[in-house]
Amino acid sequence: MTRYASRFRKVARSLSRVELMRSSMDETFALTDRDLMDKDGGRRFLDFYGDEGLTLACERYGLYEAMRDRGWDDFSLETWAHDERHTLLVDGRPKAGGERDRLIDLVVRRDRLLIDPPGPLELDRGFQVLTVDWLTLRNPIGRFTPDRMRLPGQDAPGLGVGERLLEMLYLVARRLDLDAFLTVAEYFHNAVLYARDLPYVDPQAQGQLEALRDLLFERESLSFAQAAWAMHWGYVLGADDSVVRWKGEAMIKPFDPTLERYLDSDVYAEHAEAARSGARYTLRRTAFDEQWERDHASLLLPPESVDDE
Repeated sequence: MTRYASRFRKVARSLSRVELMRSSMDETFALTDRDLMDKDGGRRFLDFYGDEGLTLACERYGLYEAMRDRGWDDFSLETWAHDERHTLLVDGRPKAGGERDRLIDLVVRRDRLLIDPPGPLELDRGFQVLTVDWLTLRNPIGRFTPDRMRLPGQDAPGLGVGERLLEMLYLVARRLDLDAFLTVAEYFHNAVLYARDLPYVDPQAQGQLEALRDLLFERESLSFAQAAWAMHWGYVLGADDSVVRWKGEAMIKPFDPTLERYLDSDVYAEHAEAARSGARYTLRRTAFDEQWERDHASLLLPPESVDDE
């Protein structure tokens, strides 16, 4: 549960289906010839939300206000669909002046999740989930700092609204009567952040993440940025001394009681703990420290600035 859960539930109850489905096309009916030929033309976001409804939600949940606090305004929101994938883009303009830039890039779809649980557990049906295929939150006018260094995959600092947007997506899944919200962490540091609220579907993956956290944060006392780069640079080794390459697995926020019982079950906990205690991860600490000493200053710069040097 995020810190926004209670407040956002109240906001959700105040927003009607009619408000959320409202679209700028409702009154103009301005379908182009391309729209008429394209089966995806004019579709609502997730076949429910209109663009005006989404804009209203961004205001009411405080997403736009949080972005204004970070120096942005004059937001524009665009959505489109291609088959089952739905894209939402939010651009903004710096308050201090300048060109518009991309702040949010989100790709989601409805999906069906099948789980093969460990041990004697049985889940005899599939679950309807909201799956995030892609999410970028970026603040192009922000600056990297020693406390918030550039992380793998970043071309700009984060926008600082991830927890807020995550809670909004939970509410989207609930409003669409889906069983769960699901995402896959592209990087180790993403998984660490998601794990605060999203356990893995597979208890073995859950235990392995906990073992990596034990190594990097507890035993080696690395900072968040150091741990992220240690994994990305290939300095974490497995039991056979081979490099541990990050592979994202499904992480889930359950709403269906059957899924909740599965994730809270003793069998799940036992398998996760077995994976955690059985993991034999090590860090090539000397080699990592040497590269960190060489490269950490560059992590205060956008990647294109480093390339230009």
